Amino acid sequence: MWRVSSVSGNILWLWGLVLLSGCQTAKKEFPKSNFHFFIESNEGAPYELWSATATMIISGLKFPICSCPAILASDVDWAQITTSNFGQCILFKLTQRASVELYKLSTVCIGRRIIFAFDGQALGLSMPMSAAITDGTLIIFPEVEEEKLASLVDKINDIVTKLKKLKKD
Repeated sequence: MWRVSSVSGNILWLWGLVLLSGCQTAKKEFPKSNFHFFIESNEGAPYELWSATATMIISGLKFPICSCPAILASDVDWAQITTSNFGQCILFKLTQRASVELYKLSTVCIGRRIIFAFDGQALGLSMPMSAAITDGTLIIFPEVEEEKLASLVDKINDIVTKLKKLKKD
């Protein structure tokens, strides 16, 4: 059994501190809020695929959803308020990679909706998909008061900006 003398032990300890101090990196600040998009599940699907339920915050409508998000906040390039025949909505532009994934998903999910969740609450949904989504955009009809819509979109874009900055660092 070998034993380290107190002098050589202290030297090893100090050397370890010097090495570890060189490994210090700036602390990354992740956004405090987050959002995700979930695909409405087919109730005929196996239970494991639709093990969650999204309840819309105002209307109380319930949707079975796939428990894993289909689109993450980091998959969004930007969001803006727009108007459709059905009222105000949020237009999301997805990254190239996410656009391809959404296209693949939308080809097999005809008739299903996409549910938008912000900080764990279902705040909006898309119209049922009637065709493959080819342009990388997603339109969500939010369940928030009109006066809070601009603030929500600002928060979404703030999260997107912070996540892009984290990717660069």
